[in-house]
Amino acid sequence: MRYFAAEALAKHHRRRNCDDIAELARNILDKKERLHRAIGQTAGGIFGLLGQSPIERVFAYELARRIPLPIDAKLSAAARGLQVAGIYVCFVNKRKLTDCACLQDVLKEKGKSQLESLMQGALDDWSGFPARMKDAPIPWLNYGA
Repeated sequence: MRYFAAEALAKHHRRRNCDDIAELARNILDKKERLHRAIGQTAGGIFGLLGQSPIERVFAYELARRIPLPIDAKLSAAARGLQVAGIYVCFVNKRKLTDCACLQDVLKEKGKSQLESLMQGALDDWSGFPARMKDAPIPWLNYGA
């Protein structure tokens, strides 16, 4: 039988919840965002030293801040792995998953994009609804005919 890191974590985890694991994952993601901001500020500062206009400095800041870094994927994977392990800790300890901090964080991040996709799909479906209703028979209008 394979022994997974999440199982080891659940076995040796002193608490019955994942709050400290969720905090660690949040810290990793926060540090990643701070690193991107620092790179953006550096780029904007360099443009300022070169005498560029404020709009060019802001553009440099935004562009540099959004450039993916080689370490991004690893940091994100580490944070998501911790969150999955935290969800496992809560599940194994029979904690209500609605109280699981790791699951809440995942749903806040991933759930938002999933909800946006779902809403866009619904809007696309509903946008054609009036045209489809024009040809649909309406039985209650034919009462008494």
